[in-house]
Amino acid sequence: MSAAVPAMLVPHQGDALLLESIDTVRSDGLVASLVARTTIPAWMGPEIMAQAISAFATCRDGPPYRPRPGLLLGLRSYRASAPEFGRGSRLTVDIRESTRDEDGRAVFDSTLSVDGREVATGMLTVFQPADVHAALEEQLA
Repeated sequence: MSAAVPAMLVPHQGDALLLESIDTVRSDGLVASLVARTTIPAWMGPEIMAQAISAFATCRDGPPYRPRPGLLLGLRSYRASAPEFGRGSRLTVDIRESTRDEDGRAVFDSTLSVDGREVATGMLTVFQPADVHAALEEQLA
C-alpha cells in the first residue's frame, strides 16, 4: 500500500483536518501523526483516531484516492491518562483493524502516544457504506 498526505486521504479539510502526516501504512492499519497547534482536550482523541481510520480506508482502496465519508458507530473503552494534550506535543496515532465485514463495518484498536508515551487507547466501531447518504436516509425513513 502506498501512502499519501492526509488531505488526500481524509474528507476533512482546513482546520477540521487534524492529521499532518501518514508515517506508516500496513495491511491492517497505519500510523499517523500531528503536532498540536493548540492544547487539544483528551476527548478529541477519538476524532484523531477516526481520521486515521478514514485515511487507512482510502489507502486500502488505492489510487486514485477518493476519500469517502464514514460513520462512527461506537467507541468502547476509551481511556486517556491526561485531560489534554499540550500545545506543541507530537501526537502519534496507531490504528489496527481487528475485524471487518463485507458490508463495510469494522472494528479498530487505536492508540495515541505523545512524544513516544502512550496517553490514550480506544476501540472504534465504524461503518463505511457504499453510499453514506442513502444509508442515513434509510435509517431516518
